[in-house]
Amino acid sequence: MELQRILAPDTRSATDKATALFGQNVLVISNHRVNGQTELVIAVDIDEQLSLTHDDRALRPAADFGHQLARLQQQPMASQATSAKQASGPANEDQRDYLRSREIVDLVRDELAAMRREFQLGQQTSAWQAGLTPTAELAPLFASLTEAGMPTGLRTLLLDTIKNMHSEAEALQAIQHQLGHSLARPCAPLPQKGVHLIAGPTGAGKTLMTARIASDAASKLGPKNVVIINYQDLRFGAWSQTQMLSAQIGLDCFRADDPATLRLLLNELSQRSLILIDTPGVQMGARIAEVLSLSPSCVCHAVLPADSSSATLKRVLQTSAVKWHSLMVSKLDESSQPWPLLEFMCHNSLKISTGSDGDHITNLKHDLTVNSLLGKAIANLSHSTVQSAPVGVDLQVQDISSQRVFQSSSPRGIRGPFH
Repeated sequence: MELQRILAPDTRSATDKATALFGQNVLVISNHRVNGQTELVIAVDIDEQLSLTHDDRALRPAADFGHQLARLQQQPMASQATSAKQASGPANEDQRDYLRSREIVDLVRDELAAMRREFQLGQQTSAWQAGLTPTAELAPLFASLTEAGMPTGLRTLLLDTIKNMHSEAEALQAIQHQLGHSLARPCAPLPQKGVHLIAGPTGAGKTLMTARIASDAASKLGPKNVVIINYQDLRFGAWSQTQMLSAQIGLDCFRADDPATLRLLLNELSQRSLILIDTPGVQMGARIAEVLSLSPSCVCHAVLPADSSSATLKRVLQTSAVKWHSLMVSKLDESSQPWPLLEFMCHNSLKISTGSDGDHITNLKHDLTVNSLLGKAIANLSHSTVQSAPVGVDLQVQDISSQRVFQSSSPRGIRGPFH
């Protein structure tokens, strides 16, 4: 078995050429764009290739002496170029590993700084929380708020809201009203037309989310009108995953390892209705800036797990200086306490477009809203069925006549945007 390389203007021509040369059972290994052409790498049986080569030589006229001399003169130059490419390969891999390690170190520093701030805030409010004396009915709810992995500022605010209430139903209703008022916002539509970029940290599920969105759009627009581009994701197996998912949907996928290749792809695929660009988690800001420089009308979507920490949310959605169109929440089935995400969204107007709660390509949630996330979080605070909603069902925000919801007795410096 050996690998053969076929170049053609497009995928269909390359496939037809491979079929004509090696039969209907040809095995395609990869398919991507190279210098404006489609490169098809196929696996060929050696015995079959030898017989084809022998027959081809019998029909091919002998080359003249000048052609053979020119070919021999070019061999040293080709070998030098190959050696230079092999020498630069490990250097590029070392550079990528270095950048990845730097980003991991920065992420750990951000997490440690966030934990330090939480610890200091917890020390400042510990005396106040020790003075709270909840009723016997509210004691389990107070314990749930403490053990839910909730940010200290948000937990202190909610405890201050319900400290003088007497029933769990009244307390849950107050929490629902308090947060539901700050989280109220419309949903963002799913990508259906134009160029859309999917970005997020490594491991957030960007590639699978891209495939899910492409599958949903292909069912409405047709497979020929949707295309996926893998842009500079050099992780081992990333391109193979994109190819496998695209093959399941029946879509074309392409790989761009530099801005020049991406420019050619965007120009050639401009007639497609929807172009989805999957980007890597390493150097996310730089990759987004490169795409926006080539396609200023590109719409950016962030993919983050439901259990993302406060440091990760701020690092991706605030420090990257990107105007995000929507947030896509992944791994809903792996998280039951999305409190850091809810607290973060209370401070901005970022919209949610979709989410995912499984590992299958069809697990796309069209009806995910901020209120459904809030309902999921509140439902896990207590075992009581009063005022708790099942996952995926929006809680109805109702007005509360009690003035204790917005009383001014909260400790200074922790009321935030909720009052």
